[in-house]
Amino acid sequence: MSWHEERGLPVIEGNLNRKIAPLLLVCLVGIVVLGLGHHLWQQWHARREGMTRGLLTGDPCAPPCWQRFSPGTVVEKEAVVRKLRRMPGVGEVWERELKAGTGGVVIHWFWKTPWSGYNSIYLSNTGLLNAITLSVDFELTVADLIDEYGVPEAIGPVVTGTPKPGSGAVNFFYPQYGLICRVEVLPDYKPVLEPDSRVYAVVYQSRDYALDPKLTRPWPGYGELEVSAP
Repeated sequence: MSWHEERGLPVIEGNLNRKIAPLLLVCLVGIVVLGLGHHLWQQWHARREGMTRGLLTGDPCAPPCWQRFSPGTVVEKEAVVRKLRRMPGVGEVWERELKAGTGGVVIHWFWKTPWSGYNSIYLSNTGLLNAITLSVDFELTVADLIDEYGVPEAIGPVVTGTPKPGSGAVNFFYPQYGLICRVEVLPDYKPVLEPDSRVYAVVYQSRDYALDPKLTRPWPGYGELEVSAP
């Protein structure tokens, strides 16, 4: 028998192991619970605040940047998909190859929130981020938009039957900010633009994009809009 065994040290070590094991288990469970709690908090925060509120707050980056994605920069498709899938509030993510004539890929996803909507990031075949299209996932009105950015440089024609039957849509163009904001106007047969008209989608492009004078018109102010083909 060794000197340690004579002193009963193996018995002491065994007792210590039996005491430490439950403590380690408790710590492990605590870490798992904290991680789950943080994940659930992120999901709750995304539902409450929305994933597109940076349009007004500039957080985490100002338009035309969204969640650190900026039109005009080169990115890796795999990195974009990985980041989207880690974001709270982002549901299923999938991609679609564009036609051979243009090349590139478009990455789609839906919000994992009460807000429905279709979202996309467009990449060229060289990885250039061309545009980001987002459905607005919080209450945003034309008055809110104008308070933040002023009146648009131009608007587009009214397109009826979208975003839903019985309504029309008109684009607000802000080239200096790299923004195109889509506004719902009601009803489709006699659309009226009002301060509380709903902004339902936004497109982020590179700043100072060109406007086509054939497809745009000056800001008309509030009131009834003329329905015309684009």
